[in-house]
Amino acid sequence: MITTVQKILACQFPACAEQMGNVRHQLREALGPSGQPEAVLNHLVLAVGEACMNIIQHAYGPHDKGDILLEVEIQNVEIQKGEAQTTPEGSSWQRTLVFRLTDFALHKTCAEQMRSRPLDEIRPGGLGCHIINEVMDEVVLLDRQGGPGNVLELRKRL
Repeated sequence: MITTVQKILACQFPACAEQMGNVRHQLREALGPSGQPEAVLNHLVLAVGEACMNIIQHAYGPHDKGDILLEVEIQNVEIQKGEAQTTPEGSSWQRTLVFRLTDFALHKTCAEQMRSRPLDEIRPGGLGCHIINEVMDEVVLLDRQGGPGNVLELRKRL
């Protein structure tokens, strides 16, 4: 199995809501050449935006300040069988977009804390995790090695 990785975006920005317009713009620009339909791009930008806002609101909270590092890459994995694109040479490839959000917050977030409220509970907010999980194929919270903070990895198969 051969994997190629193409990094399409790496940006670090202050963890505050005022930055999100610019972040969404950069993300949309980076994803544009991936050839995905506009609706898919909109969903991806929405999910990553929700993840960033969760970091801003919950990892840092109202009193802590810090940055978020957003890295986006396309991984191409050669596979034997499955639902993948076949190249003219006969190889099968699975393309996956990987979004990695690193925060540098002083406390570690627990995966159990990352859940949305019940959908039948009508009130504003609390749906970010639900949106993220609906759009992405895989959502994993990783420990940030070498210091405080968290790494949230989101994966979407193309």
